[in-house]
Amino acid sequence: MRELYACCVRKFQEKMVIGRDRCYAIFRANGLSQRKSRKRPRTTNSNHNYYIYPDLLNVTPKFVAKEFGAMVVADITYVATHSGWAYLSLLTDASSRAIVGYAFSKTLGTEGPLEALDMAIDFYKSNNIDMSTLIHHSDRGVQYCSNKYVEKLKWNHINISMTQCGDPLHNALAERMNNTIKNGWLFDCHDQDFELVYKRIKQAVYTYNHVRPHQGIGMKTPMDMVRSIHRTAT
Repeated sequence: MRELYACCVRKFQEKMVIGRDRCYAIFRANGLSQRKSRKRPRTTNSNHNYYIYPDLLNVTPKFVAKEFGAMVVADITYVATHSGWAYLSLLTDASSRAIVGYAFSKTLGTEGPLEALDMAIDFYKSNNIDMSTLIHHSDRGVQYCSNKYVEKLKWNHINISMTQCGDPLHNALAERMNNTIKNGWLFDCHDQDFELVYKRIKQAVYTYNHVRPHQGIGMKTPMDMVRSIHRTAT
């Protein structure tokens, strides 16, 4: 609701005559703060024999992404559809908070994360980012440790970082991103088919990147940050 209120103030300016609390009450009355508790499927399977790469984020001192293209964080989350659970793979630039890659799949295979990774690579290339300094951080799930996924990272000279335990705080930004997308736009799609939910995800990603102000970056949008901190490859 905080972000919705900021959008209203930005859009209506002096015409926005109601205060924050009254605005929140209107949001609640229209179901915009709805939250439902449902059974949660497991998305991370770390019981495998693939190599787990060192953690380059949770070090001392902790790594901080200070520029666009310094680190991208990855995660998979579940989304309810009419035909059951489906899975959303997200890749988020740690500095700008922009979603640079995403994919929606009916299974937990490697194909979804790979599709999201291809999109992210294209995003960075289109912004002239030298990916030899880019760190890809994820959990140690089988999708991210698989040969196909690791080979794609190495082929593009992307540095690999993985959590060393099951603590979600070790990939906190990616976890927060999951919650933001689902709680903001996908909390009521359990009775809709896969294709319709996918359309909603595409709209949600666009809205998140281009419209929604982000508290962590001074209530700017992620694409505002991409444009302002964009660096030219040397």
